Amino acid sequence: MDFSASYRGADGATSGHNYELEVTIEGPVDKETGMVLDLKDLKDVLEREVEARFDHRSLSDDTPYFRDRLATPENFAAVIWKLLDGALPPGMLYRVRLRPTPDLYVEVTR
Repeated sequence: MDFSASYRGADGATSGHNYELEVTIEGPVDKETGMVLDLKDLKDVLEREVEARFDHRSLSDDTPYFRDRLATPENFAAVIWKLLDGALPPGMLYRVRLRPTPDLYVEVTR
């Protein structure tokens, strides 16, 4: 998933990124469907929990998640992990990888 967001840095300056989010799930494959989770359902969760909350918003000003901490990629990935882990079936979320730039990423894993 790709989305854009801005934030205020420690110096008060506003910056922004076009983020790329990768999500890995794990679990038993359903014998009937051949899937761990229907990818349409995963996409719906991503759109609701990430895109609707953060796309084209100021992380620092428009969301409650970064009022008391900086919107670093590490903190942002941890917030996304918590939101997705609560929205997916228990134990299914395995990895969140957030790319603020094409050549850098942060990762949270189970």
